[in-house]
Amino acid sequence: MKANDILLAVQSELRHKEDNHTRILKELHFCNGDSIADLAVINGSLTAFEIKSDADSLVRLPRQITNYNKVFDYITIVTGNTHLKKVSSLVPDFWGIWVISIENGSIVKKIVREENRNYEINAFSLAQFLWKEEIIDLLKKHNLHKGMTTKRKWLLWKFLVEKFTLDQLSKEVKYYLLKRSNWKEEFPTTISTTDTPIS
Repeated sequence: MKANDILLAVQSELRHKEDNHTRILKELHFCNGDSIADLAVINGSLTAFEIKSDADSLVRLPRQITNYNKVFDYITIVTGNTHLKKVSSLVPDFWGIWVISIENGSIVKKIVREENRNYEINAFSLAQFLWKEEIIDLLKKHNLHKGMTTKRKWLLWKFLVEKFTLDQLSKEVKYYLLKRSNWKEEFPTTISTTDTPIS
């Protein structure tokens, strides 16, 4: 299967009927643009899906793993049978592993390993999700904005790390990501009758 076919299959699997508290995003940039999550789900957690089709190279995967581990609560890699053995040897034990294939004309998902919570999150990398106007709004809510409105973004990110615990920052980042209304690549969270079912 091609990467885009896998993406659409996973996206269909993730939809939540009438869920107004979940965003499903394609190609979410993170770590200040250094990496892109093929698919991200934002709700009470930040969940990422990295797709490696049989035709994809695994050369960039080690660097991608490092960056994914910095910001996402849960991470799953979705691949075909060709890369399964190599992928299993590269990704951390807390990553989930799915295999998507076509059997007898139907798309089949096999969960090789369930994902577990990531405890390697880096506060500064997490703060980089926030735009400057979001940071200023957050600081104003906590009366911490004095002298900060003209600071460069990296100084604002650093300031957030100094003033908020990781748990507090994580909740605020999810709040602002859910609040954004101008995502370029967002999938609907309602279930479509034209979606291809996964066995």
